[in-house]
Amino acid sequence: MTHTFKGGVHPNYMKAPEVPISVVTPPAQVVIPMIQHIGAPCKPLVAKGDYVKMGQKIGENPAPVSAPVHASVSGTVVAVEPRPHPLGDMVMSVVIENDFQDTPCEDLAPLTAEELKEPEAILNRMREAGVVGMGGAMFPTAFKVRSGIGKVDKLVINGAECEPYLNGDHLTMLNFPEQLLKGIELVRIASNVDKAYYGIEINKQDAIDLLRSYHPEKYGIEIVPEAVKYPQGGEKMQIKAVTGREVKPGGLPSGVGCNVVSTRTCYATYQACYEGRPVIERIVTVGGSAVDGPHNALTRVGTPLGYLAEQCGGFVKEPKKIVLGGPMMGICATSFDAPTIKGTSGVLYFTGKEDRMVDNPQCIRCGKCITVCPMNLEPVFMYMYYSKGDYENLEKFHVNDCFECGSCSYNCPARMPLTHAFKTAKLMLQAKATKEKAEAAAKAAKEAQK
Repeated sequence: MTHTFKGGVHPNYMKAPEVPISVVTPPAQVVIPMIQHIGAPCKPLVAKGDYVKMGQKIGENPAPVSAPVHASVSGTVVAVEPRPHPLGDMVMSVVIENDFQDTPCEDLAPLTAEELKEPEAILNRMREAGVVGMGGAMFPTAFKVRSGIGKVDKLVINGAECEPYLNGDHLTMLNFPEQLLKGIELVRIASNVDKAYYGIEINKQDAIDLLRSYHPEKYGIEIVPEAVKYPQGGEKMQIKAVTGREVKPGGLPSGVGCNVVSTRTCYATYQACYEGRPVIERIVTVGGSAVDGPHNALTRVGTPLGYLAEQCGGFVKEPKKIVLGGPMMGICATSFDAPTIKGTSGVLYFTGKEDRMVDNPQCIRCGKCITVCPMNLEPVFMYMYYSKGDYENLEKFHVNDCFECGSCSYNCPARMPLTHAFKTAKLMLQAKATKEKAEAAAKAAKEAQK
């Protein structure tokens, strides 16, 4: 039985899974940032002049919440220096001159049949292969799974892919069904649960039928068809839709005995364990009004955004905005030189045609933002308190529980910049808390000196 969550919207999905996967020729130089995950940044393991092989580990941090990064091509390291990062700022990166040989690194051998049944062996391989949440969150998967052992009795696999434009998960289901099911089985074994529930929106019925033809029950998997509704792919929404359980404000999925892992993350786990292949590529949906038609491009990590557009036919119109991910929750890139990373599910090049902004928007108190909020928040009041700088009421109205899905902004007839305001409000609260903590520490130190 499937459930649903309150609110949500139905944007124009602009999906194109019928467009086959194309392989992007790797660029002459790849830029591999040392930050491609939530947690401690990696430290470079190579220096300028070193020769590296495809799949070689080139960055690592022993911190528990971290994930190694690997070379996506073979060639010579020509720089280890800060470079533009797709999420903004300059980040320490390893730049590799591609020799176009793809000489493989053989440090990660496929796991043995016995190891494929051992949770610890699977978890260690997830870590060594740099597997992260590839739905966009980029949380290190080994740590996420390990921290849920003993607390989680429901493993939910996220197959919603509810963001407009994006097709990578759907195409993974259609092109690699058996490998994907084996990857889910590995995550299930590592999680120490007997069953995994694969929630897939019914606009992917072809994938549901195909996966069922491979008898997912023999892998300990149940396919759960879901209604098509954005933001079905949010962790809390997936948990509600698949299990009926509800994560309370401020709570974590593990608090209701659940863990959520994305489709592409499960496939990456298969590649890591069965093929000895680290995360060095993924399907990236390339679209938007500035390019000629949608593309589903198998792209190496470290491919510059400008080069990616060229390989997909170039621009038909001058882009005004580059959005990484989908248009609802994606973020804007600021440089064509920034590279794709593990969490890059889509790159959308937009002209001004999609811009919904207006000058001096005025709230008309219609309440439409409240009706679609999947977190039961009240955006109309949150925006009012944000505008007044009222920290106390911002917290009282749970602004920190907003996960910035964009449903309120999408549904607002006045085109208020609601999601952007709440993102800023959370940063304001964080800065306030940091300042107060520093002031308290300084006061305590002063008192101690008396």
